[in-house]
Amino acid sequence: MIYEPENLKNKRTMYEKKAKMLVAIEFFLWAVILFVYVNIVIPYVRSIIGFLTIIIGGIAIITAFYFFIAFYVLINRGHRFRKINNAIVREYNENKNGELFLEKLFAIEEKATDMNDEITWYLNIATAFSVLGKKNESISLLKQLEEVTTGEDKELIQKSIEFIQGQMENEC
Repeated sequence: MIYEPENLKNKRTMYEKKAKMLVAIEFFLWAVILFVYVNIVIPYVRSIIGFLTIIIGGIAIITAFYFFIAFYVLINRGHRFRKINNAIVREYNENKNGELFLEKLFAIEEKATDMNDEITWYLNIATAFSVLGKKNESISLLKQLEEVTTGEDKELIQKSIEFIQGQMENEC
């Protein structure tokens, strides 16, 4: 991945547009599948009971399977990035080598697929900066992250900034 914390606001907008586009495509594909299904089975409907079982029942079953599959695909689309990132964090927790941690974070070639993965990656970099004694760089990065996050993430980042500033005051 490319280290560009100054572009986080643009990336957030990009991820939001991409998510909206994926949802629109999913619903369009679902509608097309249902349209095709109904046009295929309509000649076989001979009564009201047939209509209820074949058309309505089929639509319900197709909808359930379709949204289960779509949900599964959306949940797992960032799996490779998270797997690589988590392996790097586990390795850091075992050997506590900050330089190697930062080096491996910058060497990740897999792209994040959503803003949460992007924020996690930057939080890991801020942690590495802090561990390596680059507290000002860490605080600067955390402040940039604070601008694009909301809710619990924002509170976590604010607490991290306060913690690092407290460490800096204790060192002086």
